[in-house]
Amino acid sequence: MDKYKKLFSNSAIFAIGNLGSKMITFVMVPLYTRYLTTSQYGQSDVLSTLVSLLTPVLTLSIIDAVFRFAIDKASDNRHVLTNGIYISLISALICVLLSPVLIHFHYGIYVCVLTYASAVESMFQQFARGIGRSKLYASTGILMTVITVISNIILIVLFGWGLGGYLASMLIAQIGGLIYLVVALKAWQYISFKYFNKTLAVKMLIYSMPLIPNAVSWWLSNSANKIFIALMLGASANGIYAVANKIPSLISVFYTIFTQAWQISAVEEFKSKDVGKFFSTVLSATLNLLFIGVAVLTLSSKFLVHILSTPAYYSAWQIVPWLALAVLYSCASSFIGTVYTSSMKTGQLLSTTMAGAVINIVMNLIMIPIMGVVGAGVGAAVSFAMVSILRLQGSRHFIHISVDWKLVVVSQILILVEIILMFFASNLLAIIGLVIVILVIIFVNVRPFMPVLKQLKR
Repeated sequence: MDKYKKLFSNSAIFAIGNLGSKMITFVMVPLYTRYLTTSQYGQSDVLSTLVSLLTPVLTLSIIDAVFRFAIDKASDNRHVLTNGIYISLISALICVLLSPVLIHFHYGIYVCVLTYASAVESMFQQFARGIGRSKLYASTGILMTVITVISNIILIVLFGWGLGGYLASMLIAQIGGLIYLVVALKAWQYISFKYFNKTLAVKMLIYSMPLIPNAVSWWLSNSANKIFIALMLGASANGIYAVANKIPSLISVFYTIFTQAWQISAVEEFKSKDVGKFFSTVLSATLNLLFIGVAVLTLSSKFLVHILSTPAYYSAWQIVPWLALAVLYSCASSFIGTVYTSSMKTGQLLSTTMAGAVINIVMNLIMIPIMGVVGAGVGAAVSFAMVSILRLQGSRHFIHISVDWKLVVVSQILILVEIILMFFASNLLAIIGLVIVILVIIFVNVRPFMPVLKQLKR
């Protein structure tokens, strides 16, 4: 039970450190919408998305390699961090070489500076997580959240800098987190030219390089829907889709926190004798909770869209259940992906992600003309479900993960029944049916937890 207790303990620590920073995007929306114009807020979203896309590309995804090799007890952590820093300097060199061109683009230099600052801060934070400094990792998230809120209030509200204040706040938070990590880790003890290890650097790059196109493909899987909606249905439909997408993202927030703890446990237990059982147990529990979450969000979709938006966006509730299912299967595929990262076979992640991107594009072309903006949600759900299946089949080359397919299929069918009943929620029989379906979904997915709860009680 020690490995399960450690997973739970790390999840609690990361929840404390990350929940604030993950929820800040929701809490600060009223401030941004009041002090930034719609154009400025849209531009800030584009720039943030661009930074998240460029970070793995410009740094060769070395951040992921630093975490994976730092957690490996056979590695010398001085070599790992030094190699990571030197390889990440490539992005700084690219920015310097491209600066004569970037200066002609609006915020071009800023994007490069923020990308590098974000990459280095993330590298130190992932290094802290890899060497077992989970509390330091979590406290950095808290600190950066506080810095972001304070600098937003000062620069946007008091100084009236608008978009410039928003962007400056992001950079200040990254630099503040980096300074804190360097001091707390005493990072100078880990970094020196003499610690650069060419052999290890090659191994780290072999691990990280396949993650670059994987990250780009994953980005396309998540963003292609918006492009197709804008081209085929127009900007207003894209706005409805954006509102609908906000609600299922709540599931992603909690899963992202959990996966930070899970990645550590997955690597540490990967060579144990009962690794298959461990992965199967945790995946089963994860799917149970996700299905309950999807059922609750589907039931609450009309109410949540009503309180989060104006009547013009009310039809967004129809997309919420499908996007919630997309998030569920995205989380499942991410979970199974840890088999590949733990075994350092990252190349095979790329093929499944690319397959998902292709399926998503094809589904959008077919479903959007038939179902409108709802079709984009259906396409996302189907594509991520296929990625999960492909990764599960491929993972059996390394370990055997058993899935209770009967429970998964029953839960999925019940969710589909719930979606249909939601369209007739004004009818008494439909309301009774919704209550029964929700209770059944909760019952069948909570039942596997009963032995664990009894053991904890003892």
